[in-house]
Amino acid sequence: MFTKIAICIGAAALAVLAGCGHQAPTLRPPATLTKIPGSAVQQVQLSGVAVRDLGIATTAVRVATVAVGDKSAPREVIPYAAVVYDTRGSSWAYVVIAPRTYRREPITVIDIRGATAVLAKGPAVGAAVVTVGAPELLGTEYNISGEQ
Repeated sequence: MFTKIAICIGAAALAVLAGCGHQAPTLRPPATLTKIPGSAVQQVQLSGVAVRDLGIATTAVRVATVAVGDKSAPREVIPYAAVVYDTRGSSWAYVVIAPRTYRREPITVIDIRGATAVLAKGPAVGAAVVTVGAPELLGTEYNISGEQ
């Protein structure tokens, strides 16, 4: 009798270990990179979980009247938090191009006023730029894990 119970327990254990024919769920990567033809820049698409975990936040590029030198003029402005620098020191901002999808675009910063970057060149007015999580997007694009 004890042998029959042991055999049943062993068979049950093997069935559990074998997964009863079920496969483990396929995990979606937190980010997917897509090459942009003719560009060194890659499009970064995040999973919903990655967007949440990184706390991705955006704001629109806007126009503000800014005094540069002795003249005031309307200029495009973004939060300085949206500015990232590559390994060569060039300035960029990540623009939302689709839900959870971002593309790095070159910008020219002519002045920094507190928490605001004044641009000579950048994304179109109204474009959504990443203000929280931009360095993580750059690290993802450059395949820098942040772990040592």
